[in-house]
Amino acid sequence: MTEIEKLLNAKDSMDKLSNGIDPISDEVLPKDTVLNNVELSRNFFYVSDILRQVIENGGAVAKRSYKKSYLPPFMLPEELHKKIEITVAPAMIKQFTERINSLIDENSMQKLKVTALTGWLVKNGLLCEEVINEKKRKKPTEKGESLGIYSEAREGQYGNYLAILYKEDAQRHIIKNLKQIIAVSNGE
Repeated sequence: MTEIEKLLNAKDSMDKLSNGIDPISDEVLPKDTVLNNVELSRNFFYVSDILRQVIENGGAVAKRSYKKSYLPPFMLPEELHKKIEITVAPAMIKQFTERINSLIDENSMQKLKVTALTGWLVKNGLLCEEVINEKKRKKPTEKGESLGIYSEAREGQYGNYLAILYKEDAQRHIIKNLKQIIAVSNGE
């Protein structure tokens, strides 16, 4: 097995773990397993993204020497919309956004921000905002729930929280409206 193949295998395992899937059996992990902890999931996504960058560099680790704010805004040609991975296991919006961003060259444009997606979902009545403990939190509306957006109580490093999860239909709806989301995100 070549080094690149090893890196691809490791990235695949990190992707599965970050989406709550056992990389050995390909089965959804139980909710109460430590591997479904939100902090670990974020770490798995981070490691997966680092591995992606190393793979794209032919196995070499590269240091960026530019400021991302000087890059042009996010754009994704419509022909790439069908390449966005839709998972059977419900995904958090950060995970879904990372899958979209994996299709672009981060050296040539800014990434799509999670806030662009959640802002569009709020604007279109699929999420709403409420203040809990003096912090703004988003939650699915009835319209959002009917599309496959739901909340789930979880325990994280900083205590209990509500995770917002997106089933397949919700992921497909976002992709269907991605052109509009990107336009709003870029101030058009």
